Amino acid sequence: MLALISVWMSLVCLALAGVMLVYPPAFKQWSIILFLEVLAPAALCFAGLALWSHRKVENPEPAIVAQRLQCKVAIGLTLVAVGAVYVIFLVLADKA
Repeated sequence: MLALISVWMSLVCLALAGVMLVYPPAFKQWSIILFLEVLAPAALCFAGLALWSHRKVENPEPAIVAQRLQCKVAIGLTLVAVGAVYVIFLVLADKA
């Protein structure tokens, strides 16, 4: 369940980063706090916990393989979203 939650949270992170990228007035304090202090760390934490829980499984079933893939996708999407937000920081810092 953590793997599924982490994927959905990472998709929300990516969507919020996309909204902040396309619509700059959405780049407010509440969206930054929600993104950088709640959603992104929670998505990474849930994905890491799910990966950690199956770390010693020698011969995994297909469901565990799918959960591992979900966790890796969630980590990747979250890192892309965080990178996009930091690029927005750099661009807006140059304009200020």
